[in-house]
Amino acid sequence: MAEIKRLLSLMRDLAPESETEPGFDDSVGLLVGSESGKTRGALLCLDCTESVVREAADKGYSLVISHHPAIFRGISRVTDDTPTGRMILAAARAGISVYSAHTNLDFCEGGINDYAAELLGLSDVRPIYAEEGVRVGRMGEITPVSARTLAKKCAKIFGDERAAVAGDEYKQVKTVAIVCGGGGSIDLLELAANKGADCYITGDVPHHVALYARECGTPIVVLSHYRAERIYMKRLGELLSERAARERMDAAIEVSETECDPVRTEEL
Repeated sequence: MAEIKRLLSLMRDLAPESETEPGFDDSVGLLVGSESGKTRGALLCLDCTESVVREAADKGYSLVISHHPAIFRGISRVTDDTPTGRMILAAARAGISVYSAHTNLDFCEGGINDYAAELLGLSDVRPIYAEEGVRVGRMGEITPVSARTLAKKCAKIFGDERAAVAGDEYKQVKTVAIVCGGGGSIDLLELAANKGADCYITGDVPHHVALYARECGTPIVVLSHYRAERIYMKRLGELLSERAARERMDAAIEVSETECDPVRTEEL
């Protein structure tokens, strides 16, 4: 058993809550439950749902650590007629605390975007800074390939059969920018291009941004939001387990087995 507070201190060391993206109205930290008490371990997930809470309870864990905020926007009531309400009530009944690390985990050193750059084999990796001096992604170099070939590589690495290219799929690219998750905005695409990126990798790309990518000449490799970030949960488990062992904490760190991509991928 380990103290919940001590386990959460490991998360805060890795991804400080103070390093969230300004202006994003982010919700990070302990969002449900208490830091007091002990737990057999922590269950890691991209999204904390009612099924994830049940899984944690079945495994005897009193702590869930999610990437996406368990409570993202303000809510005026907690009832069983909404998915968020049911999740919160289930956690409360089971005595499970829910902690979330969102944009702070995206952009911290060793976080989600660093790991994606590592998986892609980027060299000379450096942060992409917005005007406010905020890190919003990573940029690096690859052996020149077409955007189409890069998309195929991403599909294999992230296990994302829906990976695609918005814009010129045959453009040769060498300098690549990546913002895992929902980075599909014209502002971020222009920021990456202005920093020297030949290609931009991200998810949640709406039609008007895909059209802009085609017209401006900087292609976007479009990834599934879930696939691009879910792959990091195993790495997060490794990092937390290493830190827990150094601190001599007796706690299992496990990735959720019940969580799944909310978008159907098999052929209809």
